Amino acid sequence: MPEFLELYPWVVLGVAISILLPVLRKALPQPEGKAAGLEGVLPRVWRVARPYLALGLFSCLAGLIVLAALADQITQWNAALLAGYAADSTLQKLR
Repeated sequence: MPEFLELYPWVVLGVAISILLPVLRKALPQPEGKAAGLEGVLPRVWRVARPYLALGLFSCLAGLIVLAALADQITQWNAALLAGYAADSTLQKLR
């Protein structure tokens, strides 16, 4: 069975993907809005991402619990990535 330190980064990556998808979707310019330059992109992304940061940290803890609970079933990187994504996605829906 792979070591915890080998699998947990994949859990964190799954959490990060789950956080980035809605942030990037909301941060994209709207078709009918006026186009903003690059200087407007980073503040817009930060404004959208800020509420997700605390949830992401909590999700990393939840991923740790998921990894501990399912240690026998999570033996590969792809299962760890999906466990992290599922943990964060579930917490976002409960928010």
